[in-house]
Amino acid sequence: MLYGLETVSLRKRQESELEVAELKMLRFSLGVTRLDRIRNEYIRGTAHVGRLGDKVREARLRWFGHVQRRESEYIGRRMLDMELPGRRQRGRPKRRYMDGINEDMKLVGASVEDAEDRDRWREMIRCGDP
Repeated sequence: MLYGLETVSLRKRQESELEVAELKMLRFSLGVTRLDRIRNEYIRGTAHVGRLGDKVREARLRWFGHVQRRESEYIGRRMLDMELPGRRQRGRPKRRYMDGINEDMKLVGASVEDAEDRDRWREMIRCGDP
């Protein structure tokens, strides 16, 4: 379910829809129905699984740290700094990947410089499964 999500910037609604799908799968695997009225936290605790949003954030930051530690000529690193020519379309601005990364780093209290030390970075961003 998490495959490739480290390269996507999700909106709150999309993240919520993924969590709903995850909980449906967990309920099914545990043999629990919605009629049993068991709280989501209990289901996650029984399955020893953390929130999907936290796991996605950790995967996204882990990928960002990997790219930051690469040389500056690496295509992934160049893509992070790339800006497209021209103007944006009218309306609400699209959510950019780096906007999501900056938001995630602010949540965990990390900075771009912290990504250079791999072990420290891993400790800082760890928030997935309990």
